[in-house]
Amino acid sequence: MAKLDPTKFRVSSALKTIIGKELITDDFIAVFELVKNAFDAHAKRVDIIFENLYSGEPRIIVKDNGKGMDKTDIVAKWLFVAYSAKKERVEDYRDKIRSKRIHAGSKGIGRFSCDKLGTNLTMHTKKTGSGSKANKIVVDWTKFEEDSKKEFITVPVEYSTTQNVPYESFNKGTILEITGLREKWDRFKLLKLRHSLEKLINPNQENDPRGFSIYLTVKEELKNDKEKATDRKTREIVNGKIENRIFEDLGIKTTKIGVTIPSDGKTIKTVLEDRGTLIYSIVEENPYKDVLRDITVSLFVLNRSAKLLFTKKMNLHAVEYGSIFLYKNGFRIYPFGEEGEDSFGLDRRKIQGQARYLGTRDLIGRIEINGPNEAFQETSSRDGGLIRNTTFDTMKGYFYEYAVKRLERFVVDVIRWGHEGDIFYNPRISQEEMQEKAFEIIAKLTSSDRTIDIDYDPKILNILKNRSEKSVGAILHNFRILAEKTNKELVAKEIRRAQRQFNSLLKAKEEAEAETEKAREEAQEAEEEAKRAGEEAKRAEEKAQEARKELKQKTSQNLFLQSIISQDLERVVSFHHHIGISAGTIEQYIKNLNRKIKEGSPISPEAIQVTLEKISYQAKMILSTVKFATKANFNLEGAEIEEDIISFFKEHLINVCAGMIKTIDDIDLEFRQKKQGEFKLVFKPIEISIIIDNLLSNSKKAGAKKISVIINSLTNNCLEFLFRDNGLGVHKKNVKRIFEMGFTTTDGSGLGLYHVSKIMKEMGGEIFVNKDYNNGAEFILRFYK
Repeated sequence: MAKLDPTKFRVSSALKTIIGKELITDDFIAVFELVKNAFDAHAKRVDIIFENLYSGEPRIIVKDNGKGMDKTDIVAKWLFVAYSAKKERVEDYRDKIRSKRIHAGSKGIGRFSCDKLGTNLTMHTKKTGSGSKANKIVVDWTKFEEDSKKEFITVPVEYSTTQNVPYESFNKGTILEITGLREKWDRFKLLKLRHSLEKLINPNQENDPRGFSIYLTVKEELKNDKEKATDRKTREIVNGKIENRIFEDLGIKTTKIGVTIPSDGKTIKTVLEDRGTLIYSIVEENPYKDVLRDITVSLFVLNRSAKLLFTKKMNLHAVEYGSIFLYKNGFRIYPFGEEGEDSFGLDRRKIQGQARYLGTRDLIGRIEINGPNEAFQETSSRDGGLIRNTTFDTMKGYFYEYAVKRLERFVVDVIRWGHEGDIFYNPRISQEEMQEKAFEIIAKLTSSDRTIDIDYDPKILNILKNRSEKSVGAILHNFRILAEKTNKELVAKEIRRAQRQFNSLLKAKEEAEAETEKAREEAQEAEEEAKRAGEEAKRAEEKAQEARKELKQKTSQNLFLQSIISQDLERVVSFHHHIGISAGTIEQYIKNLNRKIKEGSPISPEAIQVTLEKISYQAKMILSTVKFATKANFNLEGAEIEEDIISFFKEHLINVCAGMIKTIDDIDLEFRQKKQGEFKLVFKPIEISIIIDNLLSNSKKAGAKKISVIINSLTNNCLEFLFRDNGLGVHKKNVKRIFEMGFTTTDGSGLGLYHVSKIMKEMGGEIFVNKDYNNGAEFILRFYK
């Protein structure tokens, strides 16, 4: 068999573009990569400087005071594509001693961020103790783009040494000068860069005890910064030190949860606090110990007050800032936390239950991954986040089970998020109710075999009196086991006190149950006796109902016979007057029509139709009155009834009067009730109809165009109507005489208001004029029980 000749891959110069400006797709991420390189070089400070942005040749300078490089480092590391000394762990042992930092980068391609930002790079770098000389590298990235057939290693990169570094106080470190900028940078983009840099580094990290700071300098924006500073809009400042004001530093009191797996991976510690008060702190065995370690989750609930305070202090809405950020060894992993980004599926889950689950708009916080944790790898595309592998899925499960769900259990079940009151907090929930719900949560936690230690507010045990015997016994059993397991005398003491309290309550309960059983037996005997008496009472009630029915019929007959015999003079006069009003109105309509015919005035069919409708309405009023006065309908419509007088008024006004007076007299009629309810009263429908019709007739004569009937007040014993119109009103000198028989200021009989007053008095009520009403007339009618 013939031996194969060995072959090798060849690398095109186009590789530069793939791992440079195409892989690093965002200018801000390109800057982040350069900052991370400075951090990994053990710099304590990195300066990002923009010069000549609005005139001349713009350039970006990234300057750090890290350890720098000599020629060997440049050749063996910086020019070795995709090689990372950090990943291979071949850093100088002295560097490891000097710093406890864990490297932020590990791909070996961060240097190609320079290509994303500009076409040319000049790098000055110098190690401590290397004298006055600095190493200089000049790269023209466009040369890699001239011919893709060229091999990568054949494109030249200029190297030299120099003593004339054009920057002051350069003793060690690296300076990157990027020119031929590919994108335009203006104030808006610079501010966006600053805000992005603020979230780049987690200030809560323990990765660098010596500190690491970032400064942004754009001299051309200093004047604008000064103008904005007077307006107290600190987020509108470009220049200065970059600081991440984490949520804790804002002084916002809300519900928060912290979940930590230490570096040994043996346990998980959860601490839940509500507005500065410890709810519980629990240590449990870590079920993910073979996969997860050195990971912390910090979540804060964004209730309404927290959102308002965040906006006030940060000068932007919380949703614009972001939600759940992810940091690895102190540096942010994109795109976690960006507005609208939902890598953990919080919003998809929230759709299934708006009031039960928390979404990205309800939470703000971070996940911190520290230490080597090599299974958590960034994607080569720097805006792609972490590679979705089984370790990432396990971390997502940990995030949900120990942080999100436990936070939801407290916020939803205890604080009643999503119910009345604040969007999160219901101010009407009592402290005892909160303790009781929190107690249930703690009780469930203590029932787990994984529980190692727990701390909580001892006051929670005070609510044992409200729990069932079964649940209290189980809870005390769990706490007793926990006290023995943790060897905590304080917990054991509280358990003994609670046990004594429980035993006392249990004894009282047994005594109460015995008394209850005795009372139940006595009540049963009384109930049987009452049942027998009830049967007798039922038969008596049936006889009484028959007698009442017969009495009612006889009374009705007697009333009618009396009215026929005595010819009740006042009632006849009342009916007569009521009919007279309508008859007179009909006569007047006919006279007007006849006069126009005699004068030869033109009369349109529409006018004749309107007049006929008015005559028809008055004829119906006469017919209605006659019905009440006839022998055949007296029992049905003239007899007293006991009903809700408010409903009768409303129905009569709306269904009988409103449409007619609107059509014929062009008057708007409204009925309003300030207080809802009913007022049952014994009355005769004909009399109430006469009251309403006479008051309406009075308003029409006064030229009213709007009439309002208002239920002004309603109590158990008194009902007050206001009858208002916008007519001529009642002159003050006539107020006392207006209800006298025969008194009138028009061509009427003077009987209408007299009859109204008389009916009201017979019913035990009253009517009077509001002499202080200036917009027409107002009659006040009061009915009493």
